[in-house]
Amino acid sequence: MNNKQKETIKNDIQIAFARLIGPLAIMSVLDSYKTKHEEIKKILNIIINWGAKFEIEQDLDFIKSDELLNVYEKINNLNTEFLYNPKLGNESFLSDEIVIWIWQIMELRKKLIER
Repeated sequence: MNNKQKETIKNDIQIAFARLIGPLAIMSVLDSYKTKHEEIKKILNIIINWGAKFEIEQDLDFIKSDELLNVYEKINNLNTEFLYNPKLGNESFLSDEIVIWIWQIMELRKKLIER
């Protein structure tokens, strides 16, 4: 992997963190997700800490596989609970958005490790 490819991946990771943190932050205050606010805030704190550490280290190898899978499962469970909830409006798609972006971080982490 050349330097340009590494930089592209690093930029993609920054975007993925931003795209994941935004919907999580919104979900953490919406009444629609009130029953899961504490869980969402815990996930958000983990993601923010990962993003901050990435900015310093420019790598994701500090995230252990089991920790990443645990966060992914929690996010996927939120998606399952809220995506097709008839009581929610357009904000139900926030739970789908966070699954997409945590998956993206997982894929980009894999690329960095494989380099």
